[in-house]
Amino acid sequence: MEKVIHLVVEAGPERGREIGIPKDGVRIGRSTRNDVVLNDASMSRFHCRLFFKPGEGLWVADLGSSNETMVNGAAIQETRVKPGDEISIGDTVIKVRNDREGGEATADAPGPVAVAPVDSAIDLGLKKSAAGPAMPRMRRLLLGALGTMVVIVLVIWVVPWDRLKQAVESYRRPPAPPAAPVELPIMDLTYEHVEATSSNIFRYFMQIQHNVLVVQVDDLLNARHVRREKKIDPDLVRDLAKSVDTSGFINLLDDYSGLAPGVYELSDLDVTLGARAHRTRVLNHVEPDAFAAVRAQIEEFGKNELGLAALAIEPAQLVEKAKAAVLLGKKLYDEREVRYENLGSAIRAFKEAELYLETIEPKPDFYGEALSGRTDCERELQKRYDDIWFMAERAVKLRDWKEAARHLQIVIDMIPDRSDERNQNAYKKLVDVERHLGAEK
Repeated sequence: MEKVIHLVVEAGPERGREIGIPKDGVRIGRSTRNDVVLNDASMSRFHCRLFFKPGEGLWVADLGSSNETMVNGAAIQETRVKPGDEISIGDTVIKVRNDREGGEATADAPGPVAVAPVDSAIDLGLKKSAAGPAMPRMRRLLLGALGTMVVIVLVIWVVPWDRLKQAVESYRRPPAPPAAPVELPIMDLTYEHVEATSSNIFRYFMQIQHNVLVVQVDDLLNARHVRREKKIDPDLVRDLAKSVDTSGFINLLDDYSGLAPGVYELSDLDVTLGARAHRTRVLNHVEPDAFAAVRAQIEEFGKNELGLAALAIEPAQLVEKAKAAVLLGKKLYDEREVRYENLGSAIRAFKEAELYLETIEPKPDFYGEALSGRTDCERELQKRYDDIWFMAERAVKLRDWKEAARHLQIVIDMIPDRSDERNQNAYKKLVDVERHLGAEK
């Protein structure tokens, strides 16, 4: 098969290198676990991936690199590239020569070697010049050559041959760069689960790409359609990738199929870890243990990160739970004068009702009560916070530390959520106020 060159390194430490891309694509970076390894210190270990999309030509995708992947000067996540486009990664600039799929991965070809122009008239020192006759100059050249030979003989006689050879070899070869530590790259994952019967189709789709988690759920019978997306901490993705890497999933067969009349149940999992990629489909068949373990783990990961626990509950039960939460919110609001924290607890109850009803269509009649109840509670809570915070600030200015501490504690009790900025501000100020109280004792 014809070898095709797709990329040429235009600038950087490996200028002139030519790269071919096989049909499965390549990963490029500093790590030796890449398909194409470039000696560029400013490049990420796993920097980018080039691949072909059927009928769409050549594409490049960034792999969460620290210095980004640039195409024609613009940072990209994933984009189509064409001949003439320049891909910048670290200090390396790669020019696209060919965007057509086909051929084999070419061996990395070295860049062109620059050759100095040769002067056709080479002076061997035999010609006469204006400075004087040629013979004295020739004598000087012979004496210099003789001296050099004497030095070489002395070095060979004094220095052992193996040491001399080692010195020459080390001079000829530049020192090899230190090996980069092996690092598990960011994981790409696509998972789809479909259950279809004569009465319903249920589909669960999950994808992790470039540290972005996407989950979509479609339940035709219960009219539930949910799609959520979230940027995930790379450390969490890396931990999940390590679990998948050690699960044995990579060693499973590509396909497990069975027969189940009247039922269509498919689980399809495609995982890319570094230069390795594996996909397993389980259709109407008992899941292999390694597949079941990974599938359960990634479903739990998506549920925890995106708060989709309610999808496991029947719609009728969700409606009942939502109704109970709305009634509790109303009760706490009515008793807002009894305890400082009742307003905050009422807000949580109304939010819980909204969460239960998020996937329910059509919404029940009391859904509007949940929305308006939460709005009323938040407005009331903010008003009370402003009043009490003013009293706390006034007490601090008057150096009435005991009164200031009392008001700040009311704010903390009224807004117990530690992630709330109002709670954090009150706590910080209370610490300083208590320091003044301690100094007065």
